[in-house]
Amino acid sequence: MTEKYRKISNSPEETFNFGVLLGRFIEKGFLLLLLGDLGSGKTLLAKGIAEGAGYKNEVTSPTFSIIQEYNSGSKNIIHMDLYRLNTEEELIEIGFEEYLDKDNIVIIEWPELAFSLLPADFVFIEIKKLTDNKREIIIFGEGKQKEIIMERLNNNADIRN
Repeated sequence: MTEKYRKISNSPEETFNFGVLLGRFIEKGFLLLLLGDLGSGKTLLAKGIAEGAGYKNEVTSPTFSIIQEYNSGSKNIIHMDLYRLNTEEELIEIGFEEYLDKDNIVIIEWPELAFSLLPADFVFIEIKKLTDNKREIIIFGEGKQKEIIMERLNNNADIRN
């Protein structure tokens, strides 16, 4: 069975702050796939991840632009929202595969359409809405990235429930 890390967030601020911690744990080449219903907090978590990875300016939702790029100086962050795309051909047309460069940190909201184009090394972050403000954040995945993030999460006393 795949190892999973579970975190309860009791507020939007906690969700954002957990994202900041995750952002400190990730490295160039990480691929983070955000799962969750509309309004579950995917973009909020992505904003925290970008801040934790060193990006200090405003992070906006890529819902309409599909792709936003942020550079923190030492890390290039690609934030995608594939919700409005319908086919793999559309992904290929926007140059999706080129963004999966190992020098980038890639965060993808609504990644389901891209599954067949993704490498085997990634981290899923699922956000389940429990109440208006309370969320369960579940982290799992495949490959070395999952192992790295699990080790860092399990060894960090600041984020234990």
